[in-house]
Amino acid sequence: MRTRRPTMRFRRSCSAPLTCGFSPGEEAAQGTLEYALTIMALMAIVGALALLWRAGEDGTLSALVEQAASHGFEGTGILDIILY
Repeated sequence: MRTRRPTMRFRRSCSAPLTCGFSPGEEAAQGTLEYALTIMALMAIVGALALLWRAGEDGTLSALVEQAASHGFEGTGILDIILY
């Protein structure tokens, strides 16, 4: 029967915990920052979708699409076909 090897555990041997690695509050602060960044990114996405919805609702979006369309140039013949 095999004997189990002792596992090596790394311990920090330092008298000042703030200078030798993480303090207990740093991990909680990192989690808080990650949640804040995630919420801000989601709020930006929701805000952008709301702006697109509003632009589509009041006709601004369709006006921009009509201006960008090649048929807005009133081209004739080959110019209209190339631009389309």
